[in-house]
Amino acid sequence: MSHLIDFRAGRCRLPPEAFAIVRNGLKPPQDLIKEDTWNSIVSLTDDVSLQTSDYHGSELKVMNELWGDWIESLGEKKDPMFHTMLDAGDEFQACTFNSLVGYYRVASSCLRSALELNIIGTYLQLSLGLPIAKIGYSNWVKKVLPIRYGKACDHMHKDPLVQPLEEYLNSEMDYSVFGQKSGEKQGGWARKLYSELSDFAHSRPTHAAVVMWQGSNGPIYVTSSFMRVFALYMDTMALSYALVKLVRPEFKCPRTTNYFFTSKYIRPSKVAVLTYRFLWKNKVCDI
Repeated sequence: MSHLIDFRAGRCRLPPEAFAIVRNGLKPPQDLIKEDTWNSIVSLTDDVSLQTSDYHGSELKVMNELWGDWIESLGEKKDPMFHTMLDAGDEFQACTFNSLVGYYRVASSCLRSALELNIIGTYLQLSLGLPIAKIGYSNWVKKVLPIRYGKACDHMHKDPLVQPLEEYLNSEMDYSVFGQKSGEKQGGWARKLYSELSDFAHSRPTHAAVVMWQGSNGPIYVTSSFMRVFALYMDTMALSYALVKLVRPEFKCPRTTNYFFTSKYIRPSKVAVLTYRFLWKNKVCDI
């Protein structure tokens, strides 16, 4: 009986042509790490990555392909949304990697950063005709213009370009994308998701690493924790693509967004289905 060679068994350096920017003149190793230090750092994550990729190849493929299409969706115009999407892409990729190696809380925190970036990019994009545009994106980067997540949601909830969507969702399910928390309502899709992701970022007791590792000091592989991050990844990506559509009306939904609605394990939220139905005129995505 022949044995398959596991392609994950070895490590290798990538050739210079694998990078967009080639680094020339790299010196030979000057301060090589000791083997015991190396093993101490990577042995647990290596073990988790092997277990994760043994059982979640399909989910990892989805996450990677959605990220790839996200990068392809940047466009060529260097508007505010372009820049925040670019940075958010790094967070999506980091989420996938941290999920692979078992850092589930950190992976979820990456999604919080991605969502915050995309909300701010959408806010800035919708504000191009307002005085805020005179200050500009660059000053937000320099911290001259602090923009809070809640403030951005407040603005977009009332924005004329967003109002039709919010009114449609309110009529269909008494809900919204950007609405504030009021009474028993937990706030719209954007606020509710951000609140949950913030619980991971701030390591709330119910979202701490030790909980995700079921009492271990980890990282260890936990099926339910990986799938929890995967569900959050799908929800964050779904909302993020909807944000792009709001500020780029001609944006065509990538084929990979079918995953939001056809996954074997993750059932899309009603607000996601209705939002896509409205934005893409009754089509789940452009096929």
